[in-house]
This record gives sequence, C-alpha cells and structure tokens, in this order.
Amino acid sequence: MALHRTPDEHDANPPRTWQVRKVSPHRWDLCDATGAVLGSYPTKKRAEQDKVTGPYVALYEKEGRWFAGEPVPGWKPYAPLG
Repeated sequence: MALHRTPDEHDANPPRTWQVRKVSPHRWDLCDATGAVLGSYPTKKRAEQDKVTGPYVALYEKEGRWFAGEPVPGWKPYAPLG
C-alpha cells in the first residue's frame, strides 16, 4: 500500500504538511496536504502523535525508499505509471 501515485506527489506531501482536524466532539482526523483523511482518532493527542511517529509516517518513509528504487519487503519494485 502506498500513499501517493508518483514521486512528485510524495515529495509535495510530507508529514510536516499534514494537519489534525476536529470532526466531532470525539473524533479527530489526520489529513494529508490534499485534505485526504489518513486516519481518525478519539483524541487530538493520538492524532498528533501519529503525525510524528505513527504508522502513516512509517508508510511515508517506506514509500520514499520505494520511489528511490530501494527494495521494500512485500512490495513490488516501483515502476512509473503509463
């Protein structure tokens, strides 16, 4: 699973651009730079934590290695679309 379709999309959407948005009294969304929801959380603190060290940050880092041509266990090698 990847977050982005191209290296340019990946580079334009690092975790530092992600935002935590309150959706309801007990729901906070972690959104990427385009506004897409990465995950939903019961507290702002949990959402903020995942913005820094959570599974989406780990996925972003793994995806960066994949786009750079490094092997990622369980992923097919990156090939540009089209």
